[in-house]
Amino acid sequence: MARIRHIAIATKDVEGTKRFYIEGLGLKEVGQTNSGLADGVYLSDGHVNIAILNFKDDKVATTEGAPRHTGIHHLGFGVDNMEQAQHQIIAAGATAHLVEEVASANQRRSNNVEVKFTGPDGVTVDLSEAGWMGTED
Repeated sequence: MARIRHIAIATKDVEGTKRFYIEGLGLKEVGQTNSGLADGVYLSDGHVNIAILNFKDDKVATTEGAPRHTGIHHLGFGVDNMEQAQHQIIAAGATAHLVEEVASANQRRSNNVEVKFTGPDGVTVDLSEAGWMGTED
């Protein structure tokens, strides 16, 4: 079975976007790139690599258009404490995307309850204590 191990986010502000994912979600910087195609950093939670890239060439940067009906739409992060995680991500610069009821610690995992925020570059970030169908702790 294939496993998700890499997600790329295009940005004009590598440092600001990097800071958001490190401060807001606790990811770690694991590498950098400076090529003819893009400047950027690689972040990880130990399981998935997120590339934060500032593309130097329009041809390489071309992907989906807006609105984003295809391509990466949002990222989901499992958290241990929803209240603490919400404070942390807002302190890092996120804005609440939707007001939703937060899952209790004993809620069934199949409910996929999540709280959405907008981070840098308009990327939607979901936080969930309950997780998503088919995921493991």
